[in-house]
Amino acid sequence: MQALTDTTEATQSPTATEAPVVLRVEGLRKSFGGRVVLDGVDLQLRRGEVVLLEGENGSGKTTLLNILTGNLEPDAGTIRCSANESVTEFKFPQPWWQSFNLTHRFAPDTVARSGFGRTWQDVRLFESLSLHDNIAVGQVQPNENPLRALFRLRDSCTKVADGRKECSLPVEMLAKLGLAGRERSSGDMISLGQSKRVAIARTVAAGAKVLFLDEPLAGLDRNGIEDVLSIMRSLILDHEITIVIIEHVFNQHFLKQIITTHWHLSDGHLTAQNPKENKVRTRQEPNHLSWIDIISNVAETTAIESLPRGAELKRFCLNKRQKTHQLLEISGLLVKRGNRTVLGLNDDGQEVGLNLSIAEGEIVVLQAPNGWGKSSLVAALSGIGGDVSGNASIDGVSLLGLPAWERASIGLTTVVSTGQLFNALTNVEMQQFAARTRQDFSPREMMSGAALSGGQRSLFALDLALQRKSRILVLDEPFNGMDSIAIQSCIHRLLHTREETILVLTPKAF
Repeated sequence: MQALTDTTEATQSPTATEAPVVLRVEGLRKSFGGRVVLDGVDLQLRRGEVVLLEGENGSGKTTLLNILTGNLEPDAGTIRCSANESVTEFKFPQPWWQSFNLTHRFAPDTVARSGFGRTWQDVRLFESLSLHDNIAVGQVQPNENPLRALFRLRDSCTKVADGRKECSLPVEMLAKLGLAGRERSSGDMISLGQSKRVAIARTVAAGAKVLFLDEPLAGLDRNGIEDVLSIMRSLILDHEITIVIIEHVFNQHFLKQIITTHWHLSDGHLTAQNPKENKVRTRQEPNHLSWIDIISNVAETTAIESLPRGAELKRFCLNKRQKTHQLLEISGLLVKRGNRTVLGLNDDGQEVGLNLSIAEGEIVVLQAPNGWGKSSLVAALSGIGGDVSGNASIDGVSLLGLPAWERASIGLTTVVSTGQLFNALTNVEMQQFAARTRQDFSPREMMSGAALSGGQRSLFALDLALQRKSRILVLDEPFNGMDSIAIQSCIHRLLHTREETILVLTPKAF
């Protein structure tokens, strides 16, 4: 596997200024509750371009991506799609009768048929379907699929023992993705990095010639990042696939060898620049582990422990918070999904169970490779999934067997990596649901959960968790999508306004 460094040989994209335009946008506007997010955005995208879409949290990156893929209708503007041989144009606001036009309505399926596809920050595989079927649902006619040439795949489908058809496209594709023999594994049985590879492959298998990737490297370890980058390089070099990427600021340096254009969103407006001439970003960003460094700098003592299968535990003691007894105790914890053990294996793959204890007042950071079982540990502690055995207790009260709300009542608060919120509720309603009472709400707080960007969702989910009086706070990749200012603000709150024990789980990527 190629070394993952900033000195990686540059990917030479075939993009040129005379390349055909595949997307043209003029005067795009979008508001939420009176707050203008996009204020007359103009852009054009040429075949083979690789664009990094930048902007602070709440600048409108996700809103723009949702509009360009048909998942959100703008208030005004024109979108002209020409990735395929035909040209499709949408003008907004659309007349009321346009929603009844089944062949030319603005919707995700119409935009997808025009050659545009996307992946989501939370992946969105069909968890109950096999990996084979997850890719097969996106298949189109062979002559429309650039992925066939990329993987040199055949068209044949054969019947397997149970009578179902198994097509060689997904089978051979999974082999190229390093998932040979996992065709019948369900979508919830693979790691995050593997899921992201399958999601990208499925999108291109659907015939997409323009890909919009929402944080494709977020939450990945070193191997996962290189695997995803390898797929992108192949698509760019061999097939002139056009890509627009939103990526966390701490992962952007991995992309610099393939990026041809920077789009920067600020105050509702978009500017485009060549990376070599990019003067938009003037603020020096901290390195990836700066938030851990902040904790380390204020901690009186730090200890590092090795865990099985490449994981590492960092314990930080802030003397003013440290108590004398063990608050969270985990012993022999095993989590299974079907016949597969996803947490509690040793270095030899044997089921030994996870053993871990955290003292009251400690801040503990657990870093582990993708597939180690971080999210499975969070699910086991919070009672939201998995076949769990062993024991986990808070102050001697066993969590296993208790419903999720009883675990919360004895002092456990968890925040999952996707920043799950109630999409149909406004932020005000979610705050009231979380027993927070206030009279002065900002316009952003009047937005629904569905309207929030990835970084805003993570920030708001963490904010709700910090409002609870809990004994132990468990955070699964809590800073996904946040910019450096938001991250440092959250760390400051964790260090100076909280007294409970904190467990943070992150990928071991660096």
